[in-house]
Amino acid sequence: MELYLCEKPSQANDLAAVLGVRQRGEGFLHDGNNRTITWAYGHLLEMFMPDDYDERFKSWSLETLPIAPDSWKSKVRKTGFKQFKVIEGLLKKASTVYIATDYDREGEAIARSLMDRTRYSGPVKRVCLTALDESSIRKALANIRDGHDTMPLYYAAMARQRADWLIGMNVSRLYTVLTRDVGFNQTLHVGRVITPTVALVCQRDREIANFKPSPFWTLTVGVSVQNGQFTANWVAPEECSDDHGRCTNKTYAEQVAAQVKGAQAIISKAETKAGKESAPLPFDLTSLQQYASKRWGYTAQQVLDAAQALYETHKATTYPRTDCRYLPESQREDIPDILQGLILSDQSVSGLVAGADPNRKSRAFNDKKITAHHAIIPTPARTDITKMSEVEFNLYDAIRRFYIAQFYSAFEFNRTNIEVTCGNHLFAATGKTPTKQGWKVLFNSDSESSPEDDSDQNDNPKEQEKLPRVNHGEPAMIRDSLLEDKMTRPPAHFTESSLLAAMENIARFVTEEKFRQILKDTAGLGTPATRAGIIQGAVDKGYFKRQKKVLIATDKAHALITVLPPAIKSPGMTAAWEQELEKIASGNGNMTVFMNQISQWICKLVDQLKANSAALTQDGGPLSKAFEGAKPPTHDCFNCGGEMNRIRGSKGFFWGCQNPACKKTYNDNRGKPVNPATANEPPKNAPKCPECDSPMLRRKGKPKDGKKASSFWGCSNYPNCTGIKPIKSRRKKNSL
Repeated sequence: MELYLCEKPSQANDLAAVLGVRQRGEGFLHDGNNRTITWAYGHLLEMFMPDDYDERFKSWSLETLPIAPDSWKSKVRKTGFKQFKVIEGLLKKASTVYIATDYDREGEAIARSLMDRTRYSGPVKRVCLTALDESSIRKALANIRDGHDTMPLYYAAMARQRADWLIGMNVSRLYTVLTRDVGFNQTLHVGRVITPTVALVCQRDREIANFKPSPFWTLTVGVSVQNGQFTANWVAPEECSDDHGRCTNKTYAEQVAAQVKGAQAIISKAETKAGKESAPLPFDLTSLQQYASKRWGYTAQQVLDAAQALYETHKATTYPRTDCRYLPESQREDIPDILQGLILSDQSVSGLVAGADPNRKSRAFNDKKITAHHAIIPTPARTDITKMSEVEFNLYDAIRRFYIAQFYSAFEFNRTNIEVTCGNHLFAATGKTPTKQGWKVLFNSDSESSPEDDSDQNDNPKEQEKLPRVNHGEPAMIRDSLLEDKMTRPPAHFTESSLLAAMENIARFVTEEKFRQILKDTAGLGTPATRAGIIQGAVDKGYFKRQKKVLIATDKAHALITVLPPAIKSPGMTAAWEQELEKIASGNGNMTVFMNQISQWICKLVDQLKANSAALTQDGGPLSKAFEGAKPPTHDCFNCGGEMNRIRGSKGFFWGCQNPACKKTYNDNRGKPVNPATANEPPKNAPKCPECDSPMLRRKGKPKDGKKASSFWGCSNYPNCTGIKPIKSRRKKNSL
């Protein structure tokens, strides 16, 4: 029996439709002959927790650390046990297994871990799915690889899981236990990727807090020439400028402004050059997340979820979890079908498609740049855009426009550089005049055609749209001057977009020279598929708080980063590990060697910190100082009077009593515990019930009289009385 093993049911259904497998069984599909398709629900197996290995690890204590399993074990998730038994039975009957999960490390691990657990030892083939439309699936089935070729992906996934486990279980427990001794009673989550990410934001916040602004002055002049007028900016001499060319000498700037106003000048340079700008490359996941964050304010997780839906549910785009912005040369043959599919899906783009030249050579098609997956592009499938959510359609529209742009001519322009000399003073102006819009006709503005982040602040003058024609040596006159005093600005807080860019290009933020050299053109912090979850995880764990579009590190985050060893919080170390994982995935690294190194290093680190625990936790020690201001607010327990802490649970925040003899829990209302004894007391300004004259309570939901309302007054004597009243709006009507 040929068994196709998919990652999830939707993937199995898409594959079955192409293979003609239509008969349905319990947890699988089959053709009644020799072909069966089954599916997992993501990872059906999960790694053992410490107490699964040994009961003594249930208690978090220094005595049980470090924890480093000699033999790694896993267990079946409770929610997936039924499907696991189905897969186990099918694998025992299989003569050949076709892995048809997502074509990446985690997809490989989902299938291989199940095969290992059931001890399947037969032939393995790999269906390299990059999109789930019919055409893409047929292409993947026509180019099936031998399973031996993709085995390294599994080794890399296992190495990643185990390395993360060692750091998370050991260092999280260690610092959680140590900080309890200084009165901080919250779990501290430490991870291979999340902790360096938190460190990046903490470092940026410290730079902003410690930034000392300094003044500088800019001078702009209006220049008149024979063919018109333009503005130019003073080029301050080096002796009165900072490293960025900004004038720091106010007196001199004032002298220059006075000297040049109304003075004669000369055009000392006039140069115009034609320029071209190619279309932006198609998206990878990170650039799509950056683009969507800048344009619509979407979070990285929102983009990942919507892009996954476009891939799985709508079959509208290719595999989203990619780090590549290029396309293989073989994709050229799909161009006509994809462009036709775009028109069939949405007639409104027919004009844009009509302007595309499928035969145009785009830099996006480059086999040498391809990694495990190619860029995110539309599929040839006809898709129903009316079934897309607003987020999904916005992303789909961006993806298709970036793809169509590949078949448009370059944006062409003339760039003019003019220098004006007035006495000993130099002024400069730059202009950019479009001569051919090319691919830019697909976008309304430059921001719509750029996925890069725009958070960098600078005071450089912008290019002018058009400058008058001038000649070298032509006389000019400075008709006016404008001197402005300005202050240097601190670096911007991280937004989700700029943090994604920092994680991807981590070499720019690494201070260790040995890592910077290694990482310039290689690994980043995390992977495109995990970065959104890492950022959201930092928010959920109380390390980041969102303030509009920016991410701010909390006191808890700053305290933790202050006390952690450099190697744990170093982006360089973590990214270097990711590079080693990539070597394993490509077959050039050894999982066993890597894991031995990580295990030995973690155990040594934990032992050193344990030996120094007394000094760390003593009054006035590093932990005591760091966490003194990070302790969250507490409240007295309504039951026993003991201390209560605010805790994040799976369904949101709640309050829990820390007294072991009590352990009562209470609901949370805007950061405060809700006392059940007074929760249903009517407020002082509550109206009287029109039915029974009892005081009324503010209630949420739809009242029984059918009127639409988000909240209303309901009788406190409910259910004996069902009287209701609408809540009057406090907004004042506009006066006429």
